[in-house]
Amino acid sequence: MKKSVLLLLLLSLGMSAMAQHEILILDLSDNNIIFNENNTWEGIYTNENFTADGYVFSHSAPYGAGYYEGFTASCNTDTANHYDAAGWTANQWGCMAQGGVNLNHDEDEKWWIEAIKGKPFLLNYYSSYSSSSSEYGTSYITSESGNSFYPSHIYVCNSPWGYYGCTVGDGFATPLAQEGGYYKVTFNGVNTQEGTTRSVDFYLAQRQYSDRNGDGIINQDDNFTLDHWAICDLSELGKVDLIYITMDSSDKGDYGMNTSTLVCLDGLNSILPGAIDKTINNNSRIYAADGYLFLTLNCEQNIKIYNTAGVMVYNNQLYSGNQMLDISHLPQGIYFVQHNSGCSKIIL
Repeated sequence: MKKSVLLLLLLSLGMSAMAQHEILILDLSDNNIIFNENNTWEGIYTNENFTADGYVFSHSAPYGAGYYEGFTASCNTDTANHYDAAGWTANQWGCMAQGGVNLNHDEDEKWWIEAIKGKPFLLNYYSSYSSSSSEYGTSYITSESGNSFYPSHIYVCNSPWGYYGCTVGDGFATPLAQEGGYYKVTFNGVNTQEGTTRSVDFYLAQRQYSDRNGDGIINQDDNFTLDHWAICDLSELGKVDLIYITMDSSDKGDYGMNTSTLVCLDGLNSILPGAIDKTINNNSRIYAADGYLFLTLNCEQNIKIYNTAGVMVYNNQLYSGNQMLDISHLPQGIYFVQHNSGCSKIIL
């Protein structure tokens, strides 16, 4: 998928991106999580938030054992259709990809991302009922340090309950209408200092024609129910103190959504700015397209490119003015370009 740049100006003038900013990458396989007999987090029926890789994920069990809200971890590989809501209640722990994202995947033009079977992932239950009595609802994410952060992207997949509810029904939800049916998750980024909230919609299923897979062609491939991991770009949320999740579906009843409000998540990638204020220099412009990096620089400066693992893949001194770098040899994906004005995010 080829996009032009979405700028994240993260660094103060002349300072090192990697020295001053920590990249947070959610990978539940390195968090020593203890799982129960359902292969979900053993603390699922406690009133404890779930913490991993520098993030805090909201979690509660307000009505005692057998019910929870918010985030949990799962490594359950079940993708069977359990037919009705009663059966799904006891079998709600799976992911259609059968495991978390392979974070070392080759990022190419496919909009789907390979999984590692049995690898832990986040499972989120969004309660629209409880959300009505709380400002940020049941499902929100903050940084463990308490700092604001710049979310870059997250991987999203359907739970089996949501998948089968959209396709064949589950005894409560009915298959999505062929014209205009949809099922989506929304990531809402809150900046408390500025008093702003920005939102990004990501469709888990859609029954209308629009270019959902970003290949430039509108066809039947865009009429889908997600059964694999796909990347959701969160960079337009900007600097946030909190991300809260809501869900929606075209299949509604008197009490809200009929479709399951479970969604699988993994690989949340963010940068912590710490105490450093961002500096914006409007005279520099950087974007990527068609395998090239285009730069308009206001002065001679050192340009460095990092991948999302923090590995530097390019380092050179460039003159002021218009520059064009061939970066087609780099695996397609997300990179950070360090320059005098800060750091810009590019997506090849």
